[in-house]
Amino acid sequence: MQKLSIRFMLLLCCLFSVGPLVIGQESDGREVNLIKQPLRLRSSYELLKMSSEPDLGMLGMGADFFIVDKLPNLYFTIHTYSAIVGKRPGLITFGTGAGYIQPLFRSPLSLDAGIFVGGGGGGGASDGGGLITRLHLDLSYSMKHVSVFGGYSRLDFPTGDIGGSSFNVGLTLSTLFSTARRSGSASMAEDYEDSLDKESIFRVQVTGQNYINFAGRPTFPSNVPAPGGGEISLVGIELDHFFHKKWYAALKLHGAMAGGIDGYMSYLVGLGFEQALGTDRLTLDTQLLAGPSGGGGIASGGGGTIQGSVGLRALLGNAYGIKASIGQTITPGGDFNGTLLELGLSKNFQFASAANDRRKTAYRLKDTDRLHEFGFELLNRTYYSSANSVDKNGRPYDRTFNLIGFIVSKKLNHNFDILGATNWAYQGSYGAYAEGLLGLRYRYEWTPSWQFRAQVLGGAVGGGGIDLGSGLVFQYSAGLVRQMSQNWGITIDTGQMAGVKGNFKPLFTDIGIIYKFATIQNR
Repeated sequence: MQKLSIRFMLLLCCLFSVGPLVIGQESDGREVNLIKQPLRLRSSYELLKMSSEPDLGMLGMGADFFIVDKLPNLYFTIHTYSAIVGKRPGLITFGTGAGYIQPLFRSPLSLDAGIFVGGGGGGGASDGGGLITRLHLDLSYSMKHVSVFGGYSRLDFPTGDIGGSSFNVGLTLSTLFSTARRSGSASMAEDYEDSLDKESIFRVQVTGQNYINFAGRPTFPSNVPAPGGGEISLVGIELDHFFHKKWYAALKLHGAMAGGIDGYMSYLVGLGFEQALGTDRLTLDTQLLAGPSGGGGIASGGGGTIQGSVGLRALLGNAYGIKASIGQTITPGGDFNGTLLELGLSKNFQFASAANDRRKTAYRLKDTDRLHEFGFELLNRTYYSSANSVDKNGRPYDRTFNLIGFIVSKKLNHNFDILGATNWAYQGSYGAYAEGLLGLRYRYEWTPSWQFRAQVLGGAVGGGGIDLGSGLVFQYSAGLVRQMSQNWGITIDTGQMAGVKGNFKPLFTDIGIIYKFATIQNR
């Protein structure tokens, strides 16, 4: 398994490393509209009502996107609500929703109402099929880019036995992100903005972690031997946003791929700091992160997790980097406290926006500009299982069950995309089941409105009693895309998912909605 895991990481790194192939060559003669759209990062805390035990403390983290031009106060959200206090570590959810902000009387106050729907579960909680819903009505007080809020929320697992009304508090950080849309017609050169600001540096990193030492027993007591040093391995992805030359905000998502803890995952956010060591091509990189983790029998207390690390990062070429670090994970109130080694391969993106303050600006791409095209997909996945196989509890698998899924894609060239995907069960008997995947997609466009596509992904999955061995899986699929407009489309795919070990090898269908956008890198 260790050799297979290493080969899998090398494959992901190869896919990830082909980033800029011919993007620069596509920019000549392109007219685009640069549009600045509001983005809000939101964090909250509330209680999840439990019937026969202390209520759980739930941490909410996510991003709100204001992307409807004609309704500037309407937002769509990608969010997670996860346990960090209580007896259910590993109760982690992920989903989407919408909301509306209504300012009050030209004051710093506003009302914020919204709805969230997602999937997830875990921690042995009575989560039913994994469906989670949340309603909120909050009063917010704005201080420029930062707002604090509090109000009513209703958090429920409708097919389970937990949930109820609560009071939530939190804060938001407001910023802007710039997208580029192709212009429908050419204009005179003097009508275009001449320069761009190099305003944002983002870094995407594929990472692997291996725990080399534990202070105690990392898993709950059982008759199964506890994993030792070197046996627990995780694979994941890290997203960094530099808000200062040396400081960045970090988001890390990891899932188990070795050690018999399939179903374990972590979702950590925090700060990082980089200091050049004599040259900009070698830096000291330190991080301090916190967030929820659990599942897979890991003894992570209430789910709250703290992780610190220090390492070296070497710059390869203009934008690629490799990082090696050592770190420590601590779970207050839990026994999952250990030392880890981490190896990562990263790619930097420096996104630009118009230098002026206008919300919409016309711009003609120069030879030095690169147009990076991305896609975001929200989908429903249906698994079709064999009646002859049984799960870890000895029960036949559901003939069908459903998951909510999300895919982020990055265009490499005319025919290929690199993908990151996650799927969360919301209907059936496997509420704690979730997937985290990376892969490659091939596209063939036979008309401006229709595309054929085929894709292969692999990654870490687990939970819900599904038999997947160590949690390492791959999947392949093919389908059609109907492009409805420049930004929106619909898709249907069919394929198969299979674990490297275990007996869960279902067929599936995906039906989804696609939102496409582009950003400019100004070198």
